[in-house]
Amino acid sequence: MKKAVVVSVRFSPAFVQHAVAYAKGLRELGFDVRFLLHSGYRAFPELNAVAPAAFDFTRAAAEPLSHAFFLNTSARNAHLARQLKRTGARILFLYHEPWNFSWDYLRREGIKAAAATILAHRIAVPMLKLADAVILESQYGLKLYRDADIRHNRNAHYFPQIYDDEAAGLPGQTPEKRPYFSYIGNISRPHGFDQFVALAREFLRRDLNVRFLIASKDRLPGSVANDKLLREHCGRVRFCCGRPLGSAEINGLFAESFCVWNLYRRSTQSGVLPKAFMFGTPVIAGDLGSFPEFVKDGWNGRFASAGDDEGILSALEDIRNRQSEYARNCRATFLETFSYKSRLADLERLLG
Repeated sequence: MKKAVVVSVRFSPAFVQHAVAYAKGLRELGFDVRFLLHSGYRAFPELNAVAPAAFDFTRAAAEPLSHAFFLNTSARNAHLARQLKRTGARILFLYHEPWNFSWDYLRREGIKAAAATILAHRIAVPMLKLADAVILESQYGLKLYRDADIRHNRNAHYFPQIYDDEAAGLPGQTPEKRPYFSYIGNISRPHGFDQFVALAREFLRRDLNVRFLIASKDRLPGSVANDKLLREHCGRVRFCCGRPLGSAEINGLFAESFCVWNLYRRSTQSGVLPKAFMFGTPVIAGDLGSFPEFVKDGWNGRFASAGDDEGILSALEDIRNRQSEYARNCRATFLETFSYKSRLADLERLLG
């Protein structure tokens, strides 16, 4: 039996579900699958329930492997990939943020964000050169890669984010009873966190009938935690922040949301998007980056512009008025596009 390993050297709770989906997909294709993970993943027992997990990278090359999937970028990736290649493993690298830097980006995002982007790219380049195949999770990301990074590795492929269906068989809340318009994920400027908070403050000030949820492993900025208006309306704003959220907990938050914020400033593929669709939850998204590939306005989400409070309010009202219809469409999008079971043939071709 062929042996494969799913690797995440850098800890991020968001990659637990990717790891599970890849492991299940590989197993259905006849592979003996293992995980090789940062120790932070020990807190997620669902991984060991799918495949044996190891946390000692010094013993990574103890047995021959046919394939190794690297799920995210890390400075330690290249050294480990060289070890695994010596066992005969074919290296596949999921590249989430292809190079997309410009002077306009520097002016817009500032020196700190630009420096982080440059550093992340320099860390990724050795892995791009080592990989037998590079995976981009949207056609938009693949285009960016071909524009700037293809000189490092010409064998690049589009393959969407895949997930196990964690909503299947769960009763959940009916769409009509879901209370929250939610921000779920990293607290960051690229994800428009400041714009979501500004919108929440304005809706609360106007006493509009919208309840908000913010869920993130990141700590709330002091300016938000101590905001007088948010504190006065604490019954209408729920915070789940400052710690990694377990899979069952984060799934429950998606299931309690009637709409999820995806109005990002940029994105090659949002991980929040397929998770929302998994639970039948439409999104408010920006008509930019990879979103037009997956969001159909008025069908599984709505396009809007940050700062257009009236436009967002109108979109939320439309979603509420047609919640059951949106929920069905979101589930259909998930099952057709993001479920690992619908992508087994594509995964098999990718392995070649």
